[in-house]
Amino acid sequence: MSLNRCEQCRRKIRGAPYRSVTGRILCESCGARLQGRTAGLVVGGGAGNAISTAGWFARVRRAMGRGRR
Repeated sequence: MSLNRCEQCRRKIRGAPYRSVTGRILCESCGARLQGRTAGLVVGGGAGNAISTAGWFARVRRAMGRGRR
């Protein structure tokens, strides 16, 4: 996989890539969603909580001007 493409969405990565714990190279948007999912799982509540936390975290990052979508 090329370092300039996100391994999740396959879009070109502009700026600094996000490297996951497992070594995947992600764009900022996919990295934010992964961080949100991880936070949701850590606090408990199962998969539903992880998915909703991922969406919330991505929206917060966009509102702060850090997301590209």
